[in-house]
Amino acid sequence: MPSSSSPSFLVVLLSCYHALTIIVIIPCALADPRTTEAALLCSNKIAAPPVRRNFISNFWDALSSMTPLVSNQQFAALHKGSQNATVYAFSQCIKDLSKPDCDVCFSQSKTNILKCSLFQRGTIGGRLFLDGCYIRYDHSNFFNESSVSGEDKTVCGTKDFGGDRSVYKANAMELVRKLSLEAQKKNNSDMFFFSVGSVNHGNVSVYGLAQCWKFVNESGCKTCLDEAVNRIQSCASKEGRVLSVGCYLRYSNNKFYNDNSSSVVAPFRNRGHINLPIIVAASSSTLALLLIIVTVSFFVRMNILKQRRERRQFGALLETVNQSKLNMSYEVLEQATNYFNDSNKLGEGGTGPVYKGVLPDGKTVAIKRLSFITTQWADHFFNEVNLISGIQHKNLVKLLGCSITGPESLLVYEYVPNGSLSDHLCGLCFTSNLKRYYLLKSTIILKRTEY
Repeated sequence: MPSSSSPSFLVVLLSCYHALTIIVIIPCALADPRTTEAALLCSNKIAAPPVRRNFISNFWDALSSMTPLVSNQQFAALHKGSQNATVYAFSQCIKDLSKPDCDVCFSQSKTNILKCSLFQRGTIGGRLFLDGCYIRYDHSNFFNESSVSGEDKTVCGTKDFGGDRSVYKANAMELVRKLSLEAQKKNNSDMFFFSVGSVNHGNVSVYGLAQCWKFVNESGCKTCLDEAVNRIQSCASKEGRVLSVGCYLRYSNNKFYNDNSSSVVAPFRNRGHINLPIIVAASSSTLALLLIIVTVSFFVRMNILKQRRERRQFGALLETVNQSKLNMSYEVLEQATNYFNDSNKLGEGGTGPVYKGVLPDGKTVAIKRLSFITTQWADHFFNEVNLISGIQHKNLVKLLGCSITGPESLLVYEYVPNGSLSDHLCGLCFTSNLKRYYLLKSTIILKRTEY
């Protein structure tokens, strides 16, 4: 943990305590980063194997560069790499989120966007909509898009409104039209296209939010929100969303957004005198909530810094692997085993299953599937593989290569189909003397019957 973090943390706590000594009381709301997944939309385009490694490396580089930008200004738009391996990336939090909530939502979005199978299949485009933020990556420049037919998605809730549905529907449509018009007027103070509000007619309330993404200009925002209003009319449930390449529109019967227009409460008074017991009680509760929020924010930031360091380590490891003579393509090995089909499974070792595979040059090999959780383990694993690959012995299966650039690590050995080591050494007898051949932990596999 960085030493500079602790003093900063204490300064924040002291500032919070000092703020509570004034008469005006500011109530605290519990954090809600709104990380519910509204939709994950993955491209059907796949990067060619020669391009895929560079694309993945540029993808990680883009995520690392976006993190401080989103934390400081709630959005980031950038590109990394060149030619066919260029990665265009964008992320933005919904404007009403606080900075800690925005950091949490963005951190979650970086994890969930990996469901598009960039590593497994080489998917070169994906969009993820959480209720509190949005993230997108692609191989082509999308920064001028505001609305693309076929790429916008309407998501209607699964539950119907329990009251007067016709009144609720009318209120919802009135609200989204008003929000659309209001959001199209960029706020000069922060330069965001954003609006929240509610409508209440017939004792039926509807709450809503509209926002255009940062790279969209005023005319593009109008086009996107006008189309979103038309699309959301298809929703007959008590909640609806339109998820567009250029904007986000949502309504609900629950107030889901943060409204800070009445965040300051006047001091409590009784006949011209301050009611001290009430102030003390309110101050204690507020201080407790502030401590919780600051503590959570502190540990979230530490987690983000840790993830950033691990990504940098992974990038260096990825470059080392790519330059090694042992490096083998994950996609080639996956295809060699017919995508790890059970019919090619030779057996189950102590550290993972082993499959028979045929490489493009016709060579038959044995491929062991491993999985690692941390980049530190991967670094140690690769160094050990480099060491073992230089050892030659007639009673040891030769290590041909490895791959750690996919969703799991793989070891590739020569394939020995004719019996086991015990058959070669002493016919059908098997003695404890064989134990001396189990060398170098579990990274060298003996010629066993499972092959």
